[in-house]
Amino acid sequence: MRVSLSHKVDYDYLESGLIFAQPCKPIIIGHFNSIFIPIIYSLVFVLGVFGNGALIFIIARYKYSRTLTDSFILHLAIADFVLVLTLPFWMVEAVSGWLFGVGMCKVMGWIFALNLYSSILFLVCISFDRYLAIVHAIHMYHKRKPVYIQATCLVVWLFCLLLATVDLIFRDVYQPSYLTMKTCTYSFGVESAEGWKLALSLVHQSLGFFLPISAMLHCYCLIFRSLWRSNIFEKQKTLKVVVALVVVFVICWLPYNVVLFVDTLQSLGAIHADCARLNALDISRTVTQSLGLVHSCLNPLLYAFIGVKFRGEMLRLLAHTGSRKHSHTFSRQSSREPRSSSTF
Repeated sequence: MRVSLSHKVDYDYLESGLIFAQPCKPIIIGHFNSIFIPIIYSLVFVLGVFGNGALIFIIARYKYSRTLTDSFILHLAIADFVLVLTLPFWMVEAVSGWLFGVGMCKVMGWIFALNLYSSILFLVCISFDRYLAIVHAIHMYHKRKPVYIQATCLVVWLFCLLLATVDLIFRDVYQPSYLTMKTCTYSFGVESAEGWKLALSLVHQSLGFFLPISAMLHCYCLIFRSLWRSNIFEKQKTLKVVVALVVVFVICWLPYNVVLFVDTLQSLGAIHADCARLNALDISRTVTQSLGLVHSCLNPLLYAFIGVKFRGEMLRLLAHTGSRKHSHTFSRQSSREPRSSSTF
């Protein structure tokens, strides 16, 4: 999965030690990004901050009654929450170029990649946890203790931290001669540019989509087979939420990975593309990547509409907050009114 938010580069234009290729019509693509990205990212930012923030608050507040699966969901919400916090920086880049310096370029790229990978891998953890809880409920009882869950979350974060190190090393700020704005993107040497580009693309597609979705589908095939044999589908309410998470993940990220796969084939020379097709590929990558980022704000909405427990806790929290405000307003009004009033 590609985490760079810059335009497509073919690495055949050398300037100041960095390699860039002039797109066919960079003005058209830049104008499209400057309008499309701020609109979509603003929506994702607002929904992602409030939705994931509420989910984190509810799970953390009821920590004594949460299940082991809730621990994975908490880490998933944290990853999505931190991910959307980086979106304002990319919105500014789309409109005015990168204005925050090299250090922030590396840090924001690193945070973005870290939480993007972890968000996806925690979905795998949730699927595998459901597999253990349903298919191997008796045999795996002692292996699903909280200490093992927390150890798994730590391993996921460390692994994603390793993957995101690429952004700390190779991200840089650069302004090509054909652009009027600076961009925060990957930069490689002349000899290794094509190799790095291909390697990163393969890593993003394999670890960011194809391997996770294969693992999730395998888990759910075994789960459904077990439930079918036991005839207890109606008792697995939690499974509806988790399956919905996986389905939304596929809908959001499959188009982007298809576009990225086509782009990889084009870079390898397997597909010949003219100028118009290259521009269409650039725009398609922006649109599908934005659709993928929408995924980070949809998980709380799924819990609100499908998860009975989360919806109940959210309504209870809102009711409690509203009652406190009403009580506070009433007390202030009562203190200002004469005691002889018979209004109440």
